[in-house]
Amino acid sequence: MSKLDSALAALQMAIQTEIDGHNFYQKFAERSTEPDARHIFERLARDEIIHLEMLRNIKAMLEQSGEWAEYKGLALDVAQGAPIFSQERVQQNVVAHTSDLSALRVAYLIEKDAVDFYTRAAAQTDDLNGRRMFRDLADMEQGHLRLLEGEYNRLMSYFQTAMGFAPF
Repeated sequence: MSKLDSALAALQMAIQTEIDGHNFYQKFAERSTEPDARHIFERLARDEIIHLEMLRNIKAMLEQSGEWAEYKGLALDVAQGAPIFSQERVQQNVVAHTSDLSALRVAYLIEKDAVDFYTRAAAQTDDLNGRRMFRDLADMEQGHLRLLEGEYNRLMSYFQTAMGFAPF
């Protein structure tokens, strides 16, 4: 497989990764009963669309010219701030949040896979512009990963406390 074919295959896989992430986040946002959770997952879905558009444009240029386009970078902030799920609301009805906990876990795994993929793609890309793009994507997805991991851990600790499973 030529370097060009390899790059195009990596970009196609990245495109599918972003589509899958967007679809998952959009579905979770629509199903969430927590307004703050809905907002965060809508934002993550929008971030995936931005990544998707960039990847499609770069792939189209690479197909046309056989050369990586100059990569100027993306500046995306990952949502931070107050916890999405409050301990008080979870304790009021812990069962109502079991799907939230599962969705956070799946979202975490999606982001972890994306970070791993983009990190490998950067290491395997000879072109400086392609390498920088994949590294930036890995960094952005790492930010999503940290956010999701923190929310998952926080919600899990609320569950453990509410269910009497807390270690202390």
